[in-house]
Amino acid sequence: MNNKKISERASILLSKEEGYDVDYKRNQKGLSVDDLVAFANSSKGGAILLGVDESINEDGQQIGKVVGCTIGDKEKLSILNKASDCQPSVDIEIHVENEGETPFYRIEIPSGEHKPYSTFKGTYLIRGDGRNLPLNRSRLLNIFLQEQSEIFFNRFKKATEELEGHIVNLDKRIEETNAKVDLFEHNIIDLQEGLGVDIHEITSNVNNLTHKTASELNNIFEGIKSTEDLTEKTLKTSLNTIENMENRISKIEKDIQATKFMTKAILEHLGIELPTKDVR
Repeated sequence: MNNKKISERASILLSKEEGYDVDYKRNQKGLSVDDLVAFANSSKGGAILLGVDESINEDGQQIGKVVGCTIGDKEKLSILNKASDCQPSVDIEIHVENEGETPFYRIEIPSGEHKPYSTFKGTYLIRGDGRNLPLNRSRLLNIFLQEQSEIFFNRFKKATEELEGHIVNLDKRIEETNAKVDLFEHNIIDLQEGLGVDIHEITSNVNNLTHKTASELNNIFEGIKSTEDLTEKTLKTSLNTIENMENRISKIEKDIQATKFMTKAILEHLGIELPTKDVR
């Protein structure tokens, strides 16, 4: 046997007698669903060496002797099918040891996360000292309660950790918010202290400017009204003057016409002809 092709884990298992954590199977026919269920229900799990027979060393101690077994996809699938036949199915790891010389399988069965496990016939087993032991009702109940308590504890622990995380984040957000509020209040106070006098002066100046502007606008409105009144009076006076002038011109024109008529009448009476050309 070439030990260099055998892993350290397998070498340790081969040097031990069958017990709580290891079992030897000469060939695949010796492997059953019962074996997988028994290891899965145990507290630490274990390993099955397939292609290994029992032997006795020089000290009279039982050890494993590699006899080899058929290695192939068909054989591996058969092992996986046995794991699937467990209720619920058992997670296993299959390793090939001493490949190329006298190969054998090392099947690792960890302690199950969903205890208790049973065969498809409903048989509950647990690994004992070199053999599989049936689980009586009280022990089965203890396993069930232990499994459920662990599940509940893990869920409660996870929920508590998440809650603590939320509380820590909430405390941080509250602290950040309080810091922002304090900073805002300080800024308001500084702004009030720095601008308090200026704001008062600006308000006073704005009020004075408003009063002055109102007074100036009132004066402007009064001036506009006076101008309108003066314009109206001036317009009336101008109209009266023009009317008087028109009356005087009309009267003068009438006087001229009368003078012409009288002059013509006198000249005709005296027999004097009116000049036809302009006298130079």
